[in-house]
Amino acid sequence: MNWQTIELPTGTLDVREDPANNIPLATLCQFGARHNPKRGFLFVSTVLGKHLPAQPTRMLVIHQQLASRIHSTNDAPALFIGMAETGIGFSYGVYEEWAKSHTKQQAVFMHSTRYLLDGLPVLHFEEGHSHAPKQALHLPADPAHREQMQRAKTLVLLDDEVSTGKTFLNLWHALRTHCPNIEQINIVTLTDFMGANARAALDQALDTPTAHISAARAEWQFTPKAPPVVQGVAPLPYHNAKLKPMAHLGRTGIDRPLILPKRLLEAVEQRLAIHPREKPVRIIGTGEFMHIPYLLALQLEQQGRQVTLQSSTRSPILEFGPIQHTQRLEDPYGQGDPYFIYNAPADERQITLLLHETELNPAISRFAHALGAQTLSCAQLWPQPA
Repeated sequence: MNWQTIELPTGTLDVREDPANNIPLATLCQFGARHNPKRGFLFVSTVLGKHLPAQPTRMLVIHQQLASRIHSTNDAPALFIGMAETGIGFSYGVYEEWAKSHTKQQAVFMHSTRYLLDGLPVLHFEEGHSHAPKQALHLPADPAHREQMQRAKTLVLLDDEVSTGKTFLNLWHALRTHCPNIEQINIVTLTDFMGANARAALDQALDTPTAHISAARAEWQFTPKAPPVVQGVAPLPYHNAKLKPMAHLGRTGIDRPLILPKRLLEAVEQRLAIHPREKPVRIIGTGEFMHIPYLLALQLEQQGRQVTLQSSTRSPILEFGPIQHTQRLEDPYGQGDPYFIYNAPADERQITLLLHETELNPAISRFAHALGAQTLSCAQLWPQPA
């Protein structure tokens, strides 16, 4: 296939899709521009439930397809690691679909984060092209999970897209002494933009047999130009050192699919009961807190409701192409970072539920007000571990 040229406000992006793709690239992502001197473009996914509203059952199909292609060794545990921030929900989803069909095999899932937890060892690595390059991976809190990590022969690294592979390589360098028995690496992404030469170079650098699994492949070239001046006034940074993310839902390791607690489902049902059943529902997550909103949105859609899902993000994207509306937000985690949500204006025709993992705070309240949303605090509605 010939190269496709996309003129962005930040430069010229050329993309060539792999003709062997079973799923057309255009059904998986569009092309956006971001205010980032390291990389002025963005692959804007239609099936991540992040920057664009997504249909949960469509996301589920992608998770199932990719999970079915993972190579694993049956005689030892598998270790799954998802990448913050954009890839977290995707990573959970693929892990859970794999776990459902491998009920007799031990596996630990965890994801990287930009929010450090107290009292746990942490590995640091770089995501060089990101607007927030410093990533952290906490070692499992449970001694049994740490032991499984050490015995693991299969490593599954997951992210929404891969374009150079350097972030995965940086993570592997930080991780390998903690899982010395790895015999097989799976790199699982929604879209793979590396190209054959970059994949071969990454395989050589990883120095471990590696399978590359994606829904679609393509290659890219980008010629940058000076980005436009970003308009609008950002809210004042919100700081609250007392706010803590939920450690026990992936940041420190889980070994089975998550199940929505009864009291969360009851709270949702109470919110929905006063509305006609045919009224559309919009589920919103906050930052790294993406998977619990996905599970709820998926369950509601499977019950016959019309549901969309998306999340706020730290990624600064320009209004162009698929990004038609920007709402600037305060940091729901209280660290003062700028946050955004795209293509999610207030809409009285929908019921909007905003799920968050920190305690209710002014940043969350103002976010909910901007979207006309009701808030659900999973810090209160999700049982704490014993």
